[in-house]
Amino acid sequence: MGLLTNLLRGLRGNTDQRDWTAAQLRERMRRGDVDGAAAALERLAADKPQRDVVVLCLRGEIAYKRQQDAEAERCFREALALAPGSPDAHHGLSLVLQARGETLDALRHAQFAANNSDQEARFWAQLGLCQVVLQNYVQADEALELATRLDPQDKYAWNNFGIATRANGELDRARAAFQRALALDPGFALAAENLTLLNTDLETATPPEDRRTAPASEALRRVRDIADAGDMAAAIDACETLADERPDDGAVIVELYRLYFAAGDTQSGIDALQAFHVRHPEDVDVVAALGSALVWAREFKRAKPLVTAALERRPDDPRLLVAMSEIRAEQGRYAETARLLRRSFELEPTLEHKGMLANALVKVFEYEEAVRLFDEIVAEAPVLAGRLEGIRIYSLMYLGRQDEALPLVDEAIRQNPNEPVRRFPRATIHLHNERYAEGWEDYAFRQLASATHLRTLPFPEWHGETLEGRSILVLAEQGLGDQVMFASCLPDLLKQRPSRIVVEAIDRVAPTLQRSFPTCEVVATQQDSAFDWVLGLGAIDYHVHMGDLPRHFRRWRADFPDHSGYLKADPARVEHWRDALSTAGRPNRPHIGVTWRGGTEMSRQGVRTMGVTMLAPLMAGTDADWVCLQYGDVTSDLDRSAGAGAPMLHWPQAIRDLDEFAALVSALDLVITVCNTTVHYAGALAKPVWVMAPKVPEWRYGLHFESMPWYPSTRMFRQPQHGDWPGLLNNVHDALGLWLAQFDLRKGGQS
Repeated sequence: MGLLTNLLRGLRGNTDQRDWTAAQLRERMRRGDVDGAAAALERLAADKPQRDVVVLCLRGEIAYKRQQDAEAERCFREALALAPGSPDAHHGLSLVLQARGETLDALRHAQFAANNSDQEARFWAQLGLCQVVLQNYVQADEALELATRLDPQDKYAWNNFGIATRANGELDRARAAFQRALALDPGFALAAENLTLLNTDLETATPPEDRRTAPASEALRRVRDIADAGDMAAAIDACETLADERPDDGAVIVELYRLYFAAGDTQSGIDALQAFHVRHPEDVDVVAALGSALVWAREFKRAKPLVTAALERRPDDPRLLVAMSEIRAEQGRYAETARLLRRSFELEPTLEHKGMLANALVKVFEYEEAVRLFDEIVAEAPVLAGRLEGIRIYSLMYLGRQDEALPLVDEAIRQNPNEPVRRFPRATIHLHNERYAEGWEDYAFRQLASATHLRTLPFPEWHGETLEGRSILVLAEQGLGDQVMFASCLPDLLKQRPSRIVVEAIDRVAPTLQRSFPTCEVVATQQDSAFDWVLGLGAIDYHVHMGDLPRHFRRWRADFPDHSGYLKADPARVEHWRDALSTAGRPNRPHIGVTWRGGTEMSRQGVRTMGVTMLAPLMAGTDADWVCLQYGDVTSDLDRSAGAGAPMLHWPQAIRDLDEFAALVSALDLVITVCNTTVHYAGALAKPVWVMAPKVPEWRYGLHFESMPWYPSTRMFRQPQHGDWPGLLNNVHDALGLWLAQFDLRKGGQS
């Protein structure tokens, strides 16, 4: 008892304590002792890393608790000036911005803090609050479920979790959340009011289909009866008593987990399963339940061996198939995800499993079937239409039926104008169809729509203000090719006559950009969120994400310049590669670069890629020297192509090093490529490049134009029908015959 007494005394303000940790000071503030935390702040442990930044953040939090928002903001911004990637400072700034109603900006800083912390509950709680205020309840549910699991003592997070789950129609989870908030503080009036409103909902709600397995015993049936009566705490107590009486009964522990889960205390349920599993590792019921529970908690590494072991013994268990599908989806293995969900639906054809399968089919480009399943679900349960609308929108969009998709997404945004997830597909539709002004407005929400990689800085964001005499930092984002493409807007930014432009670029792209834009300061980074490199820049007036530059400079088709190449390769290396090509190839024959793979499984690789043997007949039938420009391991591809009569020249070092790649591409006569980074490099160098695009490619490649507005030297070849690479290649073959005839004429005129 002495340890507990000392701990409580410390939390209540033990002035004898010599050193305090930041966590202890925050706990004092949470318990209402703001003045005590302020008095103890100077005794923060001296060896704390970045102590000055931590002190500033704590001072800001104290000021925020005292409703001194201007002082709080000053502290947080000063901390960010010292450590631009500080999650604590971004979180604090989010608190202030949210308090004064700037919720979208608050959301960005909250998301950044959550992404870049070691699962800090308060960061996820703040993120969830921002999403609740914006009525983005699905995203709020995800953030607050994690927040309450990480800190079960946060009554505000529990209350907000209840609001989100109620809005999502999960009334039982909402009731448990409000009850947890009131158990922590019986006088919490807001939670009591929300629970009263929820009880009204429950009185009129249709009971959900009960798919629970029958209890293993009369004793477990009595436990469930208590839970069904609404007294979850009593049901848990009864089940724990039963577990003590039956220490070897796995069914009791599985039921205990279910009760804890229903009460919103997932971690206690996982702990109970884990403790039983240590003693009884062969109990397959517990192995399956624990694996599935860890998947729910997104602890995929811990879950995988358990789910794998359980599936070996129960290969046709729908619950386990779903759990493994979640693990595979997290790994980006979408084809396997769809296979597992298809099997689970065959075994248990519920609406829930059908919805999961439809969502998985979108990720493996089975759009027609996804739309069919969506229509079947909505016909049976119209209430699900809103929650599953994204399946239909994305499927129609990539089927090319965008006139059908656009009204759906317009209506979704009208109902919730702050939900970023719907803004991105609308941006895609507009940009596909060259409605750039409308498209860029929605595209500005892209990082919140896929928030994992969101990065932000404490400098004011540039929204088109005058830049004359001001400094601006252009923040890198997205992939290598995108950075090259968006860099085409740097000349427009330079025309604004800023005193200084700092451009962040991924290290593989940076050398070529610096040569191409010598009046800019290009900083090579790993594109992470530490932002240590920012500290050496000095004063910066504005920052802008690279992908937002077109919003200011490319609002109409006429705004795209007819350039002759804005990317500059090293002239000496270009000559080197011309000599190498001349030595390795045949005299007076064109040198044509080629690629056949695009993207990853997570970025529609299956739509953007053809097999090299499909391309081989075109190469074998063309009197040219073909040069492999394909990134990655191509050893087997080169062997197969050579075996089909289409050998390729290959210099792998010139593909790994993108500055060398720029020089090699500059030395070629023509590039023929699928949609990948090669398009951007060749187009930015003004090299003739033929783009082999799927029927509905990514928005950059449009749906209708014959030459990409970003790159006048491109020529588009599009699949006549979805997946019709042979039809596309026939068109390339015909065009290549004409190009070769013109090449021979040019060579003849030069001889």
